[in-house]
Amino acid sequence: MPFLTHLHFTVMKHPILPCSVLFFSVLSLSIHAEDWARFRGPNGSGVADAKNLPATFDASNTAWKADIGRGYSSPVIYKDKVFLTAEAGPGKRSVLCLNAGNGKLLWSYAVTFTEHKQNGLNSFASSTPFADAERVYVNWTSGNAVEALALDHSGKLLWHNTHVADYIHEHGSGASAIVADGIMLVRAEFDTGKKGQTFATPEQMNWKSSIVGLDIATGKQKWKLEIPNTLNPYSTPIVRDSGSKREFILANTTSGYMGIDALSGKINWQHNPGYQQRSVGSFILKDDVLFSTFGQGDGGKESTLLKLGGSKPQIIGSIIKNIPYVPTPLLMGDRLYLIRDGGIITCVKFPTGDEIYNERLPGTGGRGARYFSSPVAADGKIYCASQSGDVVVIKAGDKFETLATNKLDSPINATPAIAWNHLFIRTDKTLWCIGSKTQPVP
Repeated sequence: MPFLTHLHFTVMKHPILPCSVLFFSVLSLSIHAEDWARFRGPNGSGVADAKNLPATFDASNTAWKADIGRGYSSPVIYKDKVFLTAEAGPGKRSVLCLNAGNGKLLWSYAVTFTEHKQNGLNSFASSTPFADAERVYVNWTSGNAVEALALDHSGKLLWHNTHVADYIHEHGSGASAIVADGIMLVRAEFDTGKKGQTFATPEQMNWKSSIVGLDIATGKQKWKLEIPNTLNPYSTPIVRDSGSKREFILANTTSGYMGIDALSGKINWQHNPGYQQRSVGSFILKDDVLFSTFGQGDGGKESTLLKLGGSKPQIIGSIIKNIPYVPTPLLMGDRLYLIRDGGIITCVKFPTGDEIYNERLPGTGGRGARYFSSPVAADGKIYCASQSGDVVVIKAGDKFETLATNKLDSPINATPAIAWNHLFIRTDKTLWCIGSKTQPVP
């Protein structure tokens, strides 16, 4: 049985949260791990090339766990470090860095911010960091502005842009950091309100939504694209290689889908049939076929399948039945898995949308379970985490088969990460590292 040790850490620059860690001996390490350096891993796919992941969680395969504080940002892993963000008290939040091998807190960088309006289901630390070989990037909101910062891997602040763009809140913010070709994309899209419901003050009524490209080395603006105001989106973009260039793919209600050149900020293409719903879940891209969903309230209600290429994408279909609103779809091979916020999972053929099965995920929440975390997969297993604190593991394939239902310590809103043949799962209280103790992370 592993033993539990309570430790209190202190960093030279900033006080950090107490951390409880289950230690294991570092006996060997895998050199074939793939970094999970952004929201949902490699280009947002949610799929990892990992082996021997457990379906059932218990003391024998709980490598470690650490207290990290409140926040809904997902963990990201780069080499031997785990990065995430957390609230650290009224008007204060932190970027945290933990050792991926034992859960020890290596450093914490704390910043103050101005609290603002947000939905009760949101937090002030909801945006997931992005990590590369040199820096860790974070964007979030303070007051009525979007801000961004970059730290090196030792926790030193490299730059902090405190007002990237104006922002008007409806439910708070949450789109995560994304980087390509030396540019950090920052979303600042918002609605001033609608008839009978105004989000903006009189002086904010003329504010314009924008998408901004920052130089990753300095944090200075490289380009700014003003776009029509829209229902505030929360979806995290993905990156597409387009010939000799790379582009960010994103979507919102008013502008629809857009492919934006990473270096110039120019819109390469756009598909805008007139959506009515909000973009929250992220995107699926395979062989230039793009899919995502739009929704509001109780589930997804709109979607489009687009074939990209050339100056104008082609519509090749739409999947509407049982689509999610908040969780991002998961694609494995030619099977698309869709988890509605209420816990219904549907498997369809991709890209035809032909249904293979439609089932309710089991768990302690029953029919009241809610899923805001997006599913992730590896080793033939799909991991589905709920606000009831359950991680339901199902077998990938054409037959619905539950492998295990695991109850963790508190609700789960963040999306799990997979690296070094281990799962990193954030609950409201704890970051869990699940996997073999004889083949630990470094």
